Amino acid sequence: MISEVEKELTTITEIQGENGLLVIRRACMKDVSQIFTLVNQMARVKNNLLPRSMSELYEHVRDFIVVADGDKVIGTCSLHIFWDDLAEVRSLAVDNNYQGQSWGERLMKAIIEDARQLGVLRLFTLTTIPLFFEKFGFEISTKEQLPQKTWSECYRCPKFTECDEYALVLDLAPGFVGPKSRSVRTLPVNHV
Repeated sequence: MISEVEKELTTITEIQGENGLLVIRRACMKDVSQIFTLVNQMARVKNNLLPRSMSELYEHVRDFIVVADGDKVIGTCSLHIFWDDLAEVRSLAVDNNYQGQSWGERLMKAIIEDARQLGVLRLFTLTTIPLFFEKFGFEISTKEQLPQKTWSECYRCPKFTECDEYALVLDLAPGFVGPKSRSVRTLPVNHV
C-alpha cells in the first residue's frame, strides 16, 4: 500500500473508475514488476509495443507513470527524454480488463502535460497504431527525422531491418517548425 506521503509526492490525478477510485501517478520501485508484466504481455499478445527488460525498467522507472487500482497497476506509459527539445512516448499499455475505459487516453494526456511542464518542444512515438496517437495531434513523420532515436536505439531492435512501426511527432511549442536539436552526426568532435 502506498503511504500518504508517497501519494502526495507522486499523484498526478485521481479519477473515479467503474469499480472505485483509480490514481494516475508517477511510478515507483514497487511498480516495476507489474509494469514489466503488463508491457511484455502486451508486446507478446498484441505485438504493438516492444518488450522491455526488468533492468531497463528499473533504470528508467522515473520515466513512467501508472494508473493504479489500489495496489494493482492497470496501465502505464513513459516519457523518455532524448535531447533538450525531444522526448519519446513509450510503452503505453493498459490491462485487457480495463481497456475501452479511456485509460490509455488519460495516460497520454498526463504524459503530454508532463512533457510540456518539462519544456519539451517535440514529442515522438514509434507505433503500429498511428490512429490512436493522431487523436492527440501527432502527425506521421519519418524515422530519418529522428536521428537521436535511430542511432541510439533502433539499430539494436530486433525489428530494425523490417520495422513495421510508424514514426509520429507532436509539436508542443506554438510556431515550432522543426527540431532544433542537432543531428548526432553534426555534434562537435574533440580532436587530440
